[in-house]
Amino acid sequence: MSGLLEKDLRLTLSRKQTLLIFLVAAVVMSMSMDGSFIIGYVTMLASILSIGTLSYDELDNGMSYLMTLPFARRTYVREKYLFTLLMTACAWCIGTLLYGVGSAVRSGAPFTLSELPMLLSLLPVLYLAAALMIPLQLKYGPEKSRLVLFILFGAAAVLIAMGSGLSGGQAHFLARFATFLDSLPSLGILAVIVCVCAAISFVLYLWSVRIIENKEF
Repeated sequence: MSGLLEKDLRLTLSRKQTLLIFLVAAVVMSMSMDGSFIIGYVTMLASILSIGTLSYDELDNGMSYLMTLPFARRTYVREKYLFTLLMTACAWCIGTLLYGVGSAVRSGAPFTLSELPMLLSLLPVLYLAAALMIPLQLKYGPEKSRLVLFILFGAAAVLIAMGSGLSGGQAHFLARFATFLDSLPSLGILAVIVCVCAAISFVLYLWSVRIIENKEF
């Protein structure tokens, strides 16, 4: 797996100009914008770059060659999820640092520790979005996967809108669940988010393994 990690890291670092542009844009935004948007921006860009290594692998029938190397297909999928996690975690740290420096420059004081759980909650949510892209791209390719993701987000928006119109027991259950979340401390809400995202990511990992093991290259 270490060889696969090194490959993806080298592929990512080969895009030096893109990384430099993103970094400069992040620094400028951190100095000029209020709020924690910069953390989500940097983390999201890192997840997009990490998923982009799948496109590089598929370029010029590269997957046909990769699958002849002495590692299991399951290992390839595991490495993609691990590499994406490492990239998003490192980007979150960079984004949080820029957010703290920007807050100190604008207001004279960095963010407080009470904000940390809220800032940490961005990491599992954005990682989950990247984890969803891996099986979609393995199954449909880079172009169709974007369309499928757009359809999924659209369907989710429709379900949320429909959920707001529920009545009776369903609405009561959702209201009680929302009240339960509000009663939790910030660390408790963070723990719920992490557990839910981890469980969904594991299901997506198993789906990715099934896709690649049944796929012909």
